[in-house]
Amino acid sequence: MPRLCCLLMCVIIWFGVIFGFSVLILWLVFITHKIKFNVTDATLTQFNFTNNNTQLHYDLGVYFSIRNPNGQVGIYYDTIEATTIYKDQNFDTRLLTPFYQTPKTTSLLRGRFEGQQLVVIANDKVSEFNSEKLSGVYSIDVKFRLSLRLKFGLYKIIRVRPKVGCGFKVPFNFSGASSFPWFETAIGCHVDY
Repeated sequence: MPRLCCLLMCVIIWFGVIFGFSVLILWLVFITHKIKFNVTDATLTQFNFTNNNTQLHYDLGVYFSIRNPNGQVGIYYDTIEATTIYKDQNFDTRLLTPFYQTPKTTSLLRGRFEGQQLVVIANDKVSEFNSEKLSGVYSIDVKFRLSLRLKFGLYKIIRVRPKVGCGFKVPFNFSGASSFPWFETAIGCHVDY
């Protein structure tokens, strides 16, 4: 009986080591080929403050491309939470549509943020806001919190939760037309695992 227990324990440990090593190899493969997020275009058709500059009214559309550079690993984007930020203040959070991305492909994603929100700009940022208001070009940040599952062959393994940060300038435009001159080339975002 003790030999059977010892043999069973050795088999369990052996499978655990093999599984752990497999996960490590896949993780290293995936880390060396991080997903690539880019802002490809943005439209800002409303961006003004009311009520003593505390109530922000906004309408922002942001277009992103997401590149999966991995040759063998597909990615399930289970949760895509996008938060827009102006002068260090969050002003909207949206959940974008989950999807599956096959290996070596680029997917396009659009986030639409519109509404009104209480946003209090710090005193040291008011002059920046006034300058941006005069120029008609605003500095916006979008932060993503993702929940991903990696698919290798038939197996969905490893859940990762990277954070993505994108900072860009977008001109105010009543018509909602593309901001092409500003986004002639895509603006890269920082991906942090």
